[in-house]
Amino acid sequence: MKVSGERYLTKWLNMTKKVVFISDYFLNEIRGGAEFCNDALIRLLQKQYSVKLLKSQLVTPDTIEENKDWFFIVANFFLLSEETKAALSKVTYVIFEHDHKYINSNNPSLYKDFLAPESQIINKEFYKNAFATVCQSKKHSEVVQKNTLLTNIVNMGGNIWTDHQFKTLEKNLNAQKNIEFALLRSQNKNKGMPAAIDFCTKHNLNFEFIEHQPYEQFIENLSRVKNLVFFPQWLESYNRLSVEARILGCKLVTNKLLGAASEDYFKLKGEELLRYLIKNNDTLFSRWEEMINNEQVDYMPPVELPKVTVFCPIYNAEKYIENFLVDIKKQTFFDSCELIIINANSPQNEEKHILPFMKENKNVVYKKLDYRATVMETENMAIQMATGKFFAQACVDDVHHPEYIEVLSKHLHFSDDVDLVYSDCLQTTKPLETFCDNSSNGQKYEHSINDFTRENMIKCLPGPMPMWKLSVHQKAGLFDEDMKYAGDWDMFLRMVDNDSKFKKIDTPLGLYYYNNEGLSTSSEYAAERIKEEATVFFQYEHIFGERNFNQYKNYFQQGLGQQHE
Repeated sequence: MKVSGERYLTKWLNMTKKVVFISDYFLNEIRGGAEFCNDALIRLLQKQYSVKLLKSQLVTPDTIEENKDWFFIVANFFLLSEETKAALSKVTYVIFEHDHKYINSNNPSLYKDFLAPESQIINKEFYKNAFATVCQSKKHSEVVQKNTLLTNIVNMGGNIWTDHQFKTLEKNLNAQKNIEFALLRSQNKNKGMPAAIDFCTKHNLNFEFIEHQPYEQFIENLSRVKNLVFFPQWLESYNRLSVEARILGCKLVTNKLLGAASEDYFKLKGEELLRYLIKNNDTLFSRWEEMINNEQVDYMPPVELPKVTVFCPIYNAEKYIENFLVDIKKQTFFDSCELIIINANSPQNEEKHILPFMKENKNVVYKKLDYRATVMETENMAIQMATGKFFAQACVDDVHHPEYIEVLSKHLHFSDDVDLVYSDCLQTTKPLETFCDNSSNGQKYEHSINDFTRENMIKCLPGPMPMWKLSVHQKAGLFDEDMKYAGDWDMFLRMVDNDSKFKKIDTPLGLYYYNNEGLSTSSEYAAERIKEEATVFFQYEHIFGERNFNQYKNYFQQGLGQQHE
């Protein structure tokens, strides 16, 4: 899905040239990397613009209204109220991103592939409403984008330095190195001092600490270090310390969490790196000026997620089909999907809704059969017809959060070792409810368990509209068309048996309609259904583990009406 990133500021900015800079703290209060970055930018801004510095905890909606004609730069905003964030949506603002405030933990490093669970994504609307989210490195930008899927992201590829800082670094380029190993003393747990100490202890290394001091003294001490041991505990958006260390000829003993390390210039060192930064400083500031002065912004290319084929089988579905089409049309990713509807020779008139919908939406494929096919038959037809890379299985009577397809696509795309994703779902007994207005009262669908393992597939089906890579069928084969009730369970067990990996999104994104007249729930079909499920159970008993198998064995033996050996 491609979304244009070209946006422009309003014309009045050319005349006013006034900037409001908002941050939780400034350099005179905290001497951290973010504050150094902010301070360097502020100093350059002050040479050309009227700049007003505001602490986020003191900013109110009235403050925003009073300065509505100014250009806002919002740096660290942990202390910014929700009311003030809402007020900012009415003005033009840029987020100067430092510490991953789109994630509740502020730490994407906690998660595999830096991809946070959907329940941890916060402030998405605040990032979305920004004119731009300014990131400081390629790695930083990519992590923000994969978690938010936003298109207003700018990769600066570096950060601004002051002339004083450059002169201080130049002064210490050729210092005598007499400290073999050094660690940064920091009470900030994110800077990983305990991990660095453990490393040195494990390798019997004698080390000294370098302290947070006035910049001149800090750089002088750093210049005397041969090896800097530094193990940050979360992704550093830029990390000035690592850049300073390379300029001063320090060897870095570190991990893969330095944002600056993703940039090509990080291969440079010493005076060559310093000269590059000096030359690049003006370029970086000019990019800020482009945003302030109503010029085109160079956004990162939007994320292009693979095409998704959504399949919906219908039979006696006239009651639900209109609601389903409205629901699927609301999906943020709908225009980039393929929707396949297969009618298994239903006697009802679903087509009075489907055919007009097809005229309005060219991404819909409709096929009506001349016989009563099983759901598994239609599923296989859709798989063979699909032109997408991912495949989503939808029931006509279920509804979904508008970002359902987008979110599942994101996790399937960015998680290389995941083959199927599904979400937590709410459950209702009332038909035709909406996701945003329903009577579930937060009750979750019983099969949406928290921890997926091979063994718990005995009690877990991946909820309404799971999504998987079509490539899994190369190993797992297609659905068993002889099955009426347990075909899904059989297919998912077969996927697992072929080492496919499942992932659950731990945020409710679907609303499951528990229809007691359906094939999977009706008492009319109970005996036949249990017998079919029992056949699957014993076929895959090697998956469940001894404890789970023994727990359910008697139940399924009774379903078969015989003892299973």
